[in-house]
Amino acid sequence: MKPIAMAILAAWCLAGLLSAGESSSTNPLADLPSKPGPHIEKIRALGDNAWLNLGCPEGDPRWGAEGVARGRAWCSKMAAAPDLGGAFFCGTGVHGAVKSDGRYMDDLWFYDALAHRWICLYPGASKETKLKLDKHGFEVTEDGEDIPISYLSHAYNNTTYNTDLKLYHIMWTQCPWWGKAVPQRWEWLDVPKEKQTYGNVGGVIPLTKHPLLWDVAANKWERTFVEGAGPGGRFEGVAEYIPSLKQTLYTYQGATWFYDYASNTWKAGAKVPASVAVYDSNGCFDSKRERVYVAKANGFACYDVKLGTWTEIKAEGQPEHLGATNNAQLYFDAANGVVLWHQSNGPIAVYDPDANRWTDLGDSTPDISGKGESLKHFLWHGFYHAALNAHFFYRAGDSNLNKATMLVYRYKNVKP
Repeated sequence: MKPIAMAILAAWCLAGLLSAGESSSTNPLADLPSKPGPHIEKIRALGDNAWLNLGCPEGDPRWGAEGVARGRAWCSKMAAAPDLGGAFFCGTGVHGAVKSDGRYMDDLWFYDALAHRWICLYPGASKETKLKLDKHGFEVTEDGEDIPISYLSHAYNNTTYNTDLKLYHIMWTQCPWWGKAVPQRWEWLDVPKEKQTYGNVGGVIPLTKHPLLWDVAANKWERTFVEGAGPGGRFEGVAEYIPSLKQTLYTYQGATWFYDYASNTWKAGAKVPASVAVYDSNGCFDSKRERVYVAKANGFACYDVKLGTWTEIKAEGQPEHLGATNNAQLYFDAANGVVLWHQSNGPIAVYDPDANRWTDLGDSTPDISGKGESLKHFLWHGFYHAALNAHFFYRAGDSNLNKATMLVYRYKNVKP
C-alpha cells in the first residue's frame, strides 16, 4: 500500500484526469455512515412484502449534470458496505459509452443509503487522461498511482467488499470498447502498432488474477500484482468476500478460486456443479450458514465454506428460470435468513435453506414506468441493507438516467 497522505491528495488531483476546479483533498467516504435522513423512518415503517419509492438519489454536486450514477447493463449487484451504510456501484453499459462531460463510463460510485445520495469516487477516464506503464505493466500516473481504464465490460457479479480491510474488490473484466473514448491510450500501451486493434492491451492488464481494489481509507485505486496461479482472462463470474476466511471466493465457468489478502495469493477450490458452471451468474453470501449461492437460468447451487464443497440445489417451488445479471437479482436477507430472488420488473421468490423450499410472493413491483411503456431498457441494480432490513433497488436506463429512481423493498419484519 502506498502512503495514505499521498493517496488522499492524489485521488482527486490525478494529473491529467481532473480539470481545474474539480480537485479535492478530502475523502468523501471518511465521515460515513451519514446521519439518517427523513426517508429512513419511512423505511423502518415498511410492512411485509412492501415497497417504497424514494425517487432519484441526490447527485454529487462536484460533478454537475453527471453527479448521478447512470444505469448500466448486466450489473445486478451493488456491493454492500455495512460499515459505510451503503453500497458501491460501477460497470459500463452501452459499449464504449461516453457521458455528457466527455468522460468514459468506467466511473466508480457509492450510494449513501442513509442520506439517499450518490458519491462519485472516480469520474472515469477522458481524452485528457495521460498515463504510463509501471514495472508490472499496469497503468499509472507519473507519480505511480494506479488508474484503471475500461476495467469492466459489464459488472456482472464480479465485485465484492472486504469488510475487514475496507476494500472494494473488482475482478477485472476487460472491456475492449475504449478506442474512441480514450484513443491516446495507445501512446503508453506496450502494444505493436500492427496489433492495435479491438482494445488489445497486452498480456498483463486484463488478467483477472491481479485484484483491482478501491481502498476506502486511502481514497484511491490499488492494483495488486500476483505472482503464480490464479484466474486468467476475462470472465463473468461471482465474487464474494468470506469474513471467516478473510478471503474472497471467485467462481466462474466451473472453477473456484480463493484470494488471500495477507499472502497475496490465489488457491484453487472445488469443482462447480455443471448447472451453474456457466457465465453471467447471480450470487450472494449466506452469512448465517456460511454458504455462497449461485443462480443462472435453470441452475441453482451453493458452496459450503465449512465443508469446502459444492451442492446442486433442487428445491420445492424453485422458479423455472432464475435469469442472469441483466434480468434478475439475488440477495441474502440476513434478518430472515433467506435468499431473495427478484425478476426485473416482475415477481419475487424467497428460498428458505432450512426448509429447502421456495415461496412465490408474486409480482408486487410498483408500476413507475407508465402504461404502455416498454420496460426493456430499464435496468435493476441492488443490495441488501442489513441494519434497515431492507433491499435497495436502483432502476434506470442503460447508460442514461431515464426515470432513474431508488426503490426499497422489505420481505418481512423481524420480531424484536
